[in-house]
Amino acid sequence: MKIYYAKSDTKTGEKRVTNKEHLSKVADLAYEFGLEIKRPEEAKVAGLFHDTGKYGERFQGVLSGVNKGVDHAFSSAALLYLKKDLMQKVHSSSVRKKYEPIIESIQGHHDRLISMEELEEEFCEVIKDPQMDACPSKQIPSLRGPEEFREAINAFKNDFPTYHFPKLPERKFENQVENMLDTRMLFSCLVDADYSVSASDKEPDYLEKNSGSQLNAEEALKVLYKHCEELRKSSKADSKINKIRNQVFDICGDAGEKQTGLFTLTAPTGVGKTLAMLHFALRHCQKNKMRRIIIVLPFLSLAEQSEKEYCKIVPNILVDHSQKNLPKEIREFASRWDAPMIITTSVKFFESLFADKPGDCRKLHSIANSVVVFDEAQSLPTELAPATVKAVNALCKRYNCSMVFSTATQPSFDALPDIEWNPVEVIPENKKLYDQMRRVHVEWRLYKNGERLNNRRTSLEQIADEMASETSVCTIVNLRRHARKLFNELKNRCDSDEEVFLLTTDLCPAHRSAVIDKIKDRLNPDSPKPCRVVATQCIEAGVDLDFNVMYRALAPLEAIIQAAGRCNRNGCLPDGGKLIVFEVMEDEGYPGTFYEKAATEVRCLWAENEKIGLDLDNPETIQSYYNRLFQETKGKVALNNALKSKDYRNVASEYQLITNKSVQLIIPWSERKNLFDNIRLRLEEKGLTAEIMREVAPITVSCFEKEWVEQHAEPLYFWKRVNGTRVKLESGYYILNVGHEKYYDEKLGLKMGEIEAKDYMI
Repeated sequence: MKIYYAKSDTKTGEKRVTNKEHLSKVADLAYEFGLEIKRPEEAKVAGLFHDTGKYGERFQGVLSGVNKGVDHAFSSAALLYLKKDLMQKVHSSSVRKKYEPIIESIQGHHDRLISMEELEEEFCEVIKDPQMDACPSKQIPSLRGPEEFREAINAFKNDFPTYHFPKLPERKFENQVENMLDTRMLFSCLVDADYSVSASDKEPDYLEKNSGSQLNAEEALKVLYKHCEELRKSSKADSKINKIRNQVFDICGDAGEKQTGLFTLTAPTGVGKTLAMLHFALRHCQKNKMRRIIIVLPFLSLAEQSEKEYCKIVPNILVDHSQKNLPKEIREFASRWDAPMIITTSVKFFESLFADKPGDCRKLHSIANSVVVFDEAQSLPTELAPATVKAVNALCKRYNCSMVFSTATQPSFDALPDIEWNPVEVIPENKKLYDQMRRVHVEWRLYKNGERLNNRRTSLEQIADEMASETSVCTIVNLRRHARKLFNELKNRCDSDEEVFLLTTDLCPAHRSAVIDKIKDRLNPDSPKPCRVVATQCIEAGVDLDFNVMYRALAPLEAIIQAAGRCNRNGCLPDGGKLIVFEVMEDEGYPGTFYEKAATEVRCLWAENEKIGLDLDNPETIQSYYNRLFQETKGKVALNNALKSKDYRNVASEYQLITNKSVQLIIPWSERKNLFDNIRLRLEEKGLTAEIMREVAPITVSCFEKEWVEQHAEPLYFWKRVNGTRVKLESGYYILNVGHEKYYDEKLGLKMGEIEAKDYMI
């Protein structure tokens, strides 16, 4: 009896793992993962058939080094399609629906997901035609023609003589988002099982080494309570504020005793939501025996910052924002999300739910039976909201997840047309909190009916004049060119010994952190010093600063409220803080159409409520704003079309939280110049590596002006050996050329001479 192999030694070419052994192991492990998503039998079928395309001479020739460019995954999918007699349409449509996600997962487990509707014709062709020369991957099918498929089926029967197809449950879905997510979950089980088994063949303890510890909610709660007690003792906030924070913490903890489902945590800025929602999550995990906590944040900087806070409570936290710049020892954890707590970004989390590639989908089954907390949930683009809400609902209903949307400006997703949104509010009496947390008076300087109101000058020069007369003040503008102009105007109005600070994304992360530390030192209530700051949106979320006066250029309501949250944060000013919302007189501009649309809705809402005032501390104001914003939102047309046709590739490409791609520029900031020089030497020796990417993250600036970068910086490449030859692979990383240090300013950050930096929301 002929023995078919699945693997061979990459160095010697020696065949060492039989296909029977490999299929059995993957099927068993896929079954385990399938239990997590309540699809164990489908996962096992996928595991058992995923490499049946290796039962043929063409693939065996690949293992011997005779053949190249052979696709076994497509043939494996075609074999299952044939074996279930699906192409004959003998079985009912229900059988077809049951097997569609399995076949799609098998076909895509080395490449990408493609719908069975797209594949069907090619399946029929490869089964019938011995001469078919290519499949969707543009490679040669490992099996083609009736004779080869017959031989492969017989080989499978010889290896698994007693196998019978299980009775699979019916698949019913409320919408296409839910349907496609279900396939991705199954796909995730197969991909993770296949990769893990293959890795274990080379490294027997692979799974043991790359499986995280279990969440010990009880122990973490003890640490959390102790940590909070220490914070209370050292707090310098007003006693009234401290009392409110303690109440919110306790309410959130008690709410954690509820059954799993969809939640909102709506509370004003400054009430301590970070620790309160962790209290909820830990109590919820303990009550409902859930596996892990996933914290989803809007910005990369917040992910790294939050890690410092959460690590004090929960050990073995995984921060996953980009696997490329993660240390080697935890990169597999990031692929699998097997840790008690995951901290990731909105981009990483949501785009994975709509992805089509194995690497992006591998971790999805790990989301099941988890508490997922969306911190600053208001950051989602409006046009993607309908699809996103459907995915969130599916995770709650089908995979035993609890999804928590935590923000001071809770989006009213129920205003979206034809969208189900029925969350449980963690803090039901939150309106009282908003009343109790009033710490800021708002002055509005906006256009009315196309005309600027009299005596309300809002030129940047005027803002600079007013800032110069204050000792604790910050202005947030929407564009970097506005920030630089205002910064220069303000410097000219202040004494030479009075430092003025600028915070934008033109400063590398390490530089920005250093500036923030200086600002915090000057704002220290025990020894306050004059502090004047000009910033863009990078200061709004997650940066714990407290000014007496804030200026905010007109922006979406959530951004204005976030700015207000950086004013009189601890409630220590007897007359309250002051927020001035203005429009830039000389040069209007916004970083994107969505941002502009949202800002326009704020102006309209203000004009309608001018007489009574637009109350930022009233949840009804926030609800009115989102009702206006979502009223006519039917979602992104191209995305809707891709969903309708079950086009995995286009769904993945259209569901993008960041549409403008940047390049990464490594810069020689003076305080990390030694690191810059060291990295340059290592790049010459090794090229770009994951380790280097991780090390240079603090001195890297995201830049959208690729042409300028190409003129002033050297492109970096990954080096890869192919058949003994070193091949360069593009990375999207650059390093500033020697002698071009002048382009990085110690105050302004990256500057490009006459080139005006583009402004995008990131």
